[in-house]
Amino acid sequence: MENEAILLQVRDGDLVGVGSWVYVWLRAGADRPVVYVGSTGVPPVVRTWLHLHDSDPDVGRLLARYPDVARDPLDVLAFPVPPRLDRAAVKAALVDRLESRGLLSERYVGDPPGLLTANGAVAPAVEWMVGQVAAHADVGG
Repeated sequence: MENEAILLQVRDGDLVGVGSWVYVWLRAGADRPVVYVGSTGVPPVVRTWLHLHDSDPDVGRLLARYPDVARDPLDVLAFPVPPRLDRAAVKAALVDRLESRGLLSERYVGDPPGLLTANGAVAPAVEWMVGQVAAHADVGG
């Protein structure tokens, strides 16, 4: 095992360079694997940890909403949101597209489809993300 340093930069009292993300929780081996879709401005590993360990149900959403979180094998795919795109619009379009592809689980616990009107600018990024989710879940494309 090699020693690797991770540089985190704080400027003007805030963490910089972490980007904007959308992420998809998938139940391993399921035909309709997506149990949650989220978005964040913090590193996805931090947000994932908070989902699993924070007792505040608005922060630890998977812990609060998905009863089998401690038993089901779950994977999280995180995607950077290009700076030119609105994170909320990407998330909403991603949920809609995952639903139309039949990838949302019957146990899905995230925001429902149809929250925002689709923004055409996000379509290429969202289609790529959906392709990655389908490939990871090994479902037909």
